[in-house]
Parts: sequence; C-alpha cells; structure tokens
Amino acid sequence: MEYADIETTDSPYRVLKMINGEDVLCKVLQEYSDAFVVEVPMVVTKTKVYDKPNHLVEHTGLQKWMNFTNDVKFIISKEKLLGTATLSHEVTLYYKMLANRIIEEHTNEPIDDDEVLMKIKDNMDRLAELIEDKDDDEESEYEYEYEYKDEKKILH
Repeated sequence: MEYADIETTDSPYRVLKMINGEDVLCKVLQEYSDAFVVEVPMVVTKTKVYDKPNHLVEHTGLQKWMNFTNDVKFIISKEKLLGTATLSHEVTLYYKMLANRIIEEHTNEPIDDDEVLMKIKDNMDRLAELIEDKDDDEESEYEYEYEYKDEKKILH
C-alpha cells in the first residue's frame, strides 16, 4: 500500500477506464481536481470477424471517441472514471501515429462553406466512380458465369 501514491512515469499518454466500460486512450493536457483536459481521445473497439469457416478472430482497433466534431480537445469529468493508467510504450506509438493524422486532417480542413461543399461533391463523384467500376466488374463476372452455365441442371 505504501507504493500507491508513487507516480511511476511522467508520460501524458493515458488510458481512462470509463464507468460505462469504455477504454479511452488520450493525451492528458491538464489535470484538475474534478476533470481532465485531453487531446484526441480514442475509444478501443473490438470487432469479431470470421477469418476461416468456424474460426472467429477478434480485431482490436481505435476510433474517435466523439463523432461529428472536428474538436481535438475535450474535458472529461473524473466522476465518469473508474481509473487511469499510463499507456504502454507500444500502444503510445500507435496512438501518436493515429492522433497526428487526426490533428493534421483537422488543421487542413476548409473553412469556407463553398470549399466544404466542393469537398463533399468531389467525394461523391469519387464514390460514384468506384460504384460504377464495381458494377462493371460484377457484370462481367455474371456474363462469364452465364456463358458457361449448364442449361440442363436445375437448382432448387
């Protein structure tokens, strides 16, 4: 018990265990008696995927903690936390790489509404092209299958 008050590291990179069960990775900018000011908080997500038939694999990843905002700094009340811990070195490197990408994206964002609309239009045009390319590929696959289809077989 005598070691409980000793700080083991000066690293600002922390994992916050929220009372709702989420693990939030972040950089703590300021700590107050009742809250943390954090930068680029990310929540740990787990996805189950079938790698092979009857072989389930769990992938762990990170995503933005709060969606639909371009803010990178947040205040998290200590009342919503179960505990905090310092991130391991390996996870800190991964977090820094993702956090830097998010910060760069938000600092290069267009400010003018017309620029935002142009960016959305460009993204929609690219998506339409990708969908057309995929539809063309699928049609050629179906045509290929249809050419060699055995008409005598009946499938139920």
